[in-house]
Amino acid sequence: MKRALAALLAVALATPLSVASAADPAPAATPFPVVPIEQPAPRSHLAAWGCFAAGAGLMTGSFLIHERANRTYRDYLSSTDPTRIDDLYDRTATLDRISAATLIAGEAVFACGIYLRFLRSPPAARVALELGPSRCGASVRF
Repeated sequence: MKRALAALLAVALATPLSVASAADPAPAATPFPVVPIEQPAPRSHLAAWGCFAAGAGLMTGSFLIHERANRTYRDYLSSTDPTRIDDLYDRTATLDRISAATLIAGEAVFACGIYLRFLRSPPAARVALELGPSRCGASVRF
């Protein structure tokens, strides 16, 4: 009994459910309209790359200034002349402050480069005004 039921099920699954007619098929529907995709105008990233280079230069310069401050401090530690000691200490403190300011400025300029290259949207995409029956009147993006 199980074999007969299995054979009947196999035959039922193998036979097509609808018989194809010999008549011509119905004409195909009209194809979907081709919608052109607007490519954004290429932007120059020259300012961003300039900020990257300037930021890297400032950060490298800060390390060089810091090394000079360390050398001046070593001279301060080994000096025995009281007037030279005061001068070397003041120069060390000044170079250390300049080094810190240069490092912070370099990081800020480098972060500006990251913003300009990767985060800023094109200026035309921020505010748009389009008139038409199926368009939104105005759009503002932040």
